[in-house]
Amino acid sequence: MTNGANACGGETRDGTPNAGGDEWSPTHEVVCTGDPADEVAADTRLVALACELGDEALLTMSTADVGDRSPHTQRILDAELDRLPDDSAIASEGPTWRATLPADADSLRRALTVDTDDASVPELGEARWRVWDVQRIDIRRDGRPIYQSIPHHSRFELAAADLPEFVDRASERLADLPCAAVPAGPVASWGEGGQLDHRTLRFETGSGASLGHVRRVAVDRERREVVVDWEPVGERVDREPSRALRSVLRAFVWTLDRVGGSETPPRRLSFADGEAFRRAVEGVETVRQRVGYDFAVVAV
Repeated sequence: MTNGANACGGETRDGTPNAGGDEWSPTHEVVCTGDPADEVAADTRLVALACELGDEALLTMSTADVGDRSPHTQRILDAELDRLPDDSAIASEGPTWRATLPADADSLRRALTVDTDDASVPELGEARWRVWDVQRIDIRRDGRPIYQSIPHHSRFELAAADLPEFVDRASERLADLPCAAVPAGPVASWGEGGQLDHRTLRFETGSGASLGHVRRVAVDRERREVVVDWEPVGERVDREPSRALRSVLRAFVWTLDRVGGSETPPRRLSFADGEAFRRAVEGVETVRQRVGYDFAVVAV
């Protein structure tokens, strides 16, 4: 462990300096098509991998005590990792612990692992502390961030510009999970605000929708149209692993239906420009293949 009193610097956020004074510019992100359990597993594996490449890790929690939700995690935080002073700039978002790598790598990995052998701990998919109590994880190398995760936003990002092997090794670690390490940023753009990335289809109207809710994409080359068949909201709610949250969401959807507020995203995208149409269609195929979405792309 290291002395937390030596901590200095600022925060790490999109486009803002981290504790080392650098900006966070991820080259890749991890997209999962499974449930929260798959995201938790992916994050823990990637933290372990990043610890092999980095020399420092910071774990920020939303609370200083998770003993009632994950006793082994609290024991490790208290005994094996170094908590930074609450008034330090790094700990401005919540209680923060530092791990010196590689010495503390195993302690950090064990702290983040859901203990499914402990009868008092819920199954992985229901272990919501790992999603909501873990505020952020930062792994650094020579003062620069190489991995950052914010589990409750499903954000798992790599900065691999100086570590070309990082992405290949990450893909190997994720091989048996419904998750993929893909380039960060847009895959295709068109018109005034139309954009496709590995997670979202954004329309020129400014609205957007998750690609995880797509059931089929029909391509009409003669009319230069892309028609998207979206999964109904009710089916998405039924996939929620938490029974309590499912009940709340069902009541919410029922209320929206009653007042006429339950809307689906636009189905039809029309393109006046042939080049923009080509970029959009190729982009849809690219993200489907890279991420492993199960929606079909058909010609009509």
